[in-house]
Amino acid sequence: MADWTALIPGDFVTVLEAYTVPHSGWIDDVTEDGTIIWLVLAFGRGRRMFFRNDGDVITVEVPQAPVGEHETSAQI
Repeated sequence: MADWTALIPGDFVTVLEAYTVPHSGWIDDVTEDGTIIWLVLAFGRGRRMFFRNDGDVITVEVPQAPVGEHETSAQI
């Protein structure tokens, strides 16, 4: 995701940094200009700041329906 201003607090994302492990968690806050995000890391690993200018790449995770739940089509 190139435009970090589109991120919303509560989005679950993964941040990919060069030469390190991916960091997954929930967006806590985003600066108005989208240059900095704060991420509450998954698994209780704390809160961390990321800078767009560092070349970090963010992927937004799409929530999946729990197993056994399916969309139903409307009947007319």
